[in-house]
Amino acid sequence: MASSVVVARSKPDGLEYLALEGARAAWTDAYDLAQQFQTVRDATRAAMRLPSRFRAFALPMHASSTLN
Repeated sequence: MASSVVVARSKPDGLEYLALEGARAAWTDAYDLAQQFQTVRDATRAAMRLPSRFRAFALPMHASSTLN
């Protein structure tokens, strides 16, 4: 079971995570700064609202997962 869900996009050297700064969407390499969602559905909805050029997706994260 996922403990949280984030919105991510791939880049050549890893992943970037969606982080909200005020009303604007921004991307961060730091998982701990990512906006966290309660469900995959909510994260998918947020990813679908982004321009298609971002190619973002919902990514469920487990409590035991660590990404650096």
